[in-house]
Amino acid sequence: MNIIKVKKSRVFMMVSIFFFLILPNQGVLKGAEVPSIEAVLKGKAKLPTIEELTEGKVKIGDLINSGNVDMVKDYLSPGTREMVNRGMVLRMSTNLPPEQIVPKYFREATERNRGKAIMDENGTVYYEKMGVAWPGGVPFPHPKTGLEVAANVKFGAVWDDLRNYPNMMMYVDSKGKCYKEVGQDHRFIYCNTRTKVPPLGAIPGYENIMFRSIISTTFPLEIKGIGQFVIRHYDDAKEYDTGFAYLPAFKRTIRISATTWQDNIAGSDITYGDGQGLQDPYSDWTFKLIETKYILQAEPKSPFPLMDEKTGKLDKRLKFDVGKKFPRVGWAIWPMHVVEATPKIKHIYGKKVLHTHAWPYWTSLTQFALVDVYDQQMKLWKFFIDIKGNHYIQDGEPYCTAWGTSGWDLQADHATQLWCIQNLNTLKYRPKDISLKALLKTGR
Repeated sequence: MNIIKVKKSRVFMMVSIFFFLILPNQGVLKGAEVPSIEAVLKGKAKLPTIEELTEGKVKIGDLINSGNVDMVKDYLSPGTREMVNRGMVLRMSTNLPPEQIVPKYFREATERNRGKAIMDENGTVYYEKMGVAWPGGVPFPHPKTGLEVAANVKFGAVWDDLRNYPNMMMYVDSKGKCYKEVGQDHRFIYCNTRTKVPPLGAIPGYENIMFRSIISTTFPLEIKGIGQFVIRHYDDAKEYDTGFAYLPAFKRTIRISATTWQDNIAGSDITYGDGQGLQDPYSDWTFKLIETKYILQAEPKSPFPLMDEKTGKLDKRLKFDVGKKFPRVGWAIWPMHVVEATPKIKHIYGKKVLHTHAWPYWTSLTQFALVDVYDQQMKLWKFFIDIKGNHYIQDGEPYCTAWGTSGWDLQADHATQLWCIQNLNTLKYRPKDISLKALLKTGR
């Protein structure tokens, strides 16, 4: 009888351990069970959440601040960590599978052209042989070098034409007070690598042009009409950018110099070269792939639109911390390449560390999604984050409608936030629509 009682006691103990220790954590991955990032990128494993990576210590919906940031320190860039230390709050969220955030036509283009990209020493990509323009999709789905990552961003654009409008920049001081707002209108057309809007591939007569872009100021009145028109050539190492700036107060157009990309946009913390993470000609930079890892970055789809399309004002549900200094948005785990970009020319920056979406298919927004910027003494100077807004379905394809880019000058302790409504592949722009004549018309 005593033996039977002992056995029953052991059984009861084992059952108790099962229910109290195993069942409550059945959805939590242990160290050995965390899928490799290679398996995730190849579609052989599901992307883990921050809850799974921390073995349940951090849960979806939790808020990360300076008091508990060490719990997710392994998944933050230095710039993100610094922002949290200064008052930014991160709401833990989840990612989405690529098919829910990437248009099908772009995924198909990537697969259709897989293995057919070749690249010269400057990072210019061609299709199967030198001189034949890349037809679209990600050239290097699994890049092995930093130059291949950069080539993916330059030649792997998801959209063919774009307008960011309404577009508002908020200037925020060290105490979190928004002391100025500036409006912009940004129009953009790719002349090559077109995968959605006809003509596909390249626009006849513009095969040597990568894109044409206009950015102009819409308010306040004293700077309304100031803008730039830029042409990026397909091989920017052989043919440098062509462009002009328009100054309405003097009714003058001036040629853009090679250093214009280093100028601040309307006195903000964002230079023209900071657009999309890195917008200077890529031939001016060297790229080194440091690592590929899981990193916390803004969630791919916010629970509400960030901006009202009709009024151009921020959604009232968007919260901020430290006044208007830090927008509080969801953060999710992404597979990301970490690339160190160093300028070849004389530059205001010492280097940029670019955190780039690593899935072979990526979102319709900025691919250099987190950027840590260092000065010439290699001290952390600026930090930029790409914030995704709400998604919409257009022609059966997912796109992001409202988005934001926040940039902080860590040394001067102030910030600039850019918020806009993004219209993709709906305008059917032609090259003549994005021209010097169009810039002058906008400015006047």
